Amino acid sequence: MIFAKKGEEAVRNKLAGAPAPYQEIALRLHTIITESAPSLEPVVRWGLAFYVKDGKDICYIKPDKDYLAFGFGEVVNPAFEEGSLMHPVAWTITALDEATEQKIRALVQKAAG
Repeated sequence: MIFAKKGEEAVRNKLAGAPAPYQEIALRLHTIITESAPSLEPVVRWGLAFYVKDGKDICYIKPDKDYLAFGFGEVVNPAFEEGSLMHPVAWTITALDEATEQKIRALVQKAAG
């Protein structure tokens, strides 16, 4: 496995280094993920916060200076829709509201299921 820093502290430290205004969003996403799917293991790998289960990437948070991306591994994509020709695996997030948080919670729970 590629060198990774494991655990809550490593991921929170990585996300805390995100530029404003994405630092707050990244830390909130981390909380949403860990509350929604406590079975996921947080790790920092390739400079990103990943959440893994049984060695498989479930989701990740990628802060950048101009955006924050949140996505899922293609294998466990909870946004997959039968019959669709396109399947989203990542989104850029510029703010969080209650509806967006609930959608993220549902997707994380489904992916971690």
